[in-house]
Amino acid sequence: MIVDLNLKGKLVIVVGGGNEGLKKVNALLTQDCKILLVSDSTNRQIENYVKKKKIQFKKIRLQNANFLKKYRPFMVLATTDDKKLNRRIVDQAKKMRCYAYAADDPEVSDFAFGSVINIEDTVQIAVSTGGKSPAMSRKLRLQAEKVFKKLIKKEDIYHIKLQDYARRAAKKKIATFPQRKKFLYAVMNDKRIKQLIADGNLLMAQKRVIEMLGDL
Repeated sequence: MIVDLNLKGKLVIVVGGGNEGLKKVNALLTQDCKILLVSDSTNRQIENYVKKKKIQFKKIRLQNANFLKKYRPFMVLATTDDKKLNRRIVDQAKKMRCYAYAADDPEVSDFAFGSVINIEDTVQIAVSTGGKSPAMSRKLRLQAEKVFKKLIKKEDIYHIKLQDYARRAAKKKIATFPQRKKFLYAVMNDKRIKQLIADGNLLMAQKRVIEMLGDL
């Protein structure tokens, strides 16, 4: 089962500064979460992220998982090249009731990382083999990516962004979920909004949403 967790504002700890750790950091950067990388070494890309304040970095000589006790993470990803250490990290994370993942051991992980198609940081489509074959996940993702990037148009991206804007605006004025749902469908089907989206005018489409709210 593929689940899209809400990580917004939550602390995610990535343990290990190698290529696998970098991959996980890259996957997390679109999730609006707090990322802490823990490692005894790093690379230029990680250093660049730290300088830009996209992530935090803590240099620790990794021998055990005791360092986790200093934090209150929502999720812990063990990506070192030491399988025993990764297992200790996962065990400690589970004791702390965190979601835990080991890059080299899907059987002890609470979840598997799919190979993700990311379209303009707005649409994410995951291809997963449940950890059975990351290589095949990547191969299938590369094949599917060509199709989805043609299928999902710029107008679709604008509609998604507008729906997010409309949903947040509607929460301030419309009391019940069924009424908000009805309003969001009205926004999506509004002829004027459709034309504004087709013209690439997202700002005017947002103004139209506020007008529609005012008419309620």
